Amino acid sequence: MRTDMARATSKPIWAALCLAGSVSTLETARAAEYGLGDYLLGYSLPMAGYTPPPGLYFSDTFYLYQGSASANVTFPIGKNAAAGVTYNFLFDIDQIAWVTDVKVLGGSLGFAALVPFGGERTSASLAFTGPLGNFRQIDATDSEDALGDSAFAAFLGWDEGEHHWNATLTGFAPTGYYSSTALAFTGLHRPAVDLKAGYTYLSLQTGIEASAALGVTLNMINTATNYQSGDELHIEAALNEHLPFGLAAGVGGYYYQQVTADGGSGDKIGAFRGRVAAIGPCFLIRSRREPKRSLSAAGGFMSST
Repeated sequence: MRTDMARATSKPIWAALCLAGSVSTLETARAAEYGLGDYLLGYSLPMAGYTPPPGLYFSDTFYLYQGSASANVTFPIGKNAAAGVTYNFLFDIDQIAWVTDVKVLGGSLGFAALVPFGGERTSASLAFTGPLGNFRQIDATDSEDALGDSAFAAFLGWDEGEHHWNATLTGFAPTGYYSSTALAFTGLHRPAVDLKAGYTYLSLQTGIEASAALGVTLNMINTATNYQSGDELHIEAALNEHLPFGLAAGVGGYYYQQVTADGGSGDKIGAFRGRVAAIGPCFLIRSRREPKRSLSAAGGFMSST
């Protein structure tokens, strides 16, 4: 659940209530170490290209995610190799954003910080070699409640009539709980930088909104495991109809493709890549000065390619 509070302004504030249940449309995958990335797919939707008026904004987002991989897919889990992995994340994500009065290249300059706190539970079949050289495989479950990895962003936003677009630079800091020998974690222990451009068309006459965002995440090495996750391309899009009484409904989705393979001396599995696609319904609420609340959920499946 998300609650946003903003400084009162004379312009409308767009708020959103979005429920997205993802449905696999391809043979899906999330590669990189742990089969996970720092960037939260679908988090930019809806209104991906819209930048609000100058002011200070706070949001509180309830984030629920469950993902699983088939038993014949092996994932790098720290210094372990695991199959049949199931992740369960439950996080409360606090975000503060400041849109300034400063113009850069004609766009509004803004800054944002995101700090998550919550829990993660992992179930998997761990494969390892014993002290006598015997191969062993056991089923294990672990859980952890702690701070997650934080994100800090700077962005520029433009608008012209019914067209809105922005550019965002985000840095991810490994502030979450992490142990290379633990099964559960709330952080990935790898810094990353994400570059993203977003666009929104919003018709003031028909209420039709079309939004899209394109970005790439550049991962740094996990120094605890010497595992280098590949770089990741992500595309998000939404099509919604805004109704006169403040509600809107539509569809949203995303596509993810790892564009470079994993590597590093800690990579014991080989050239690992992945892709995922999802689509689901979206519901929104529009507000001027009232608090904003939203609920979002997503589920998916993982496999290697």
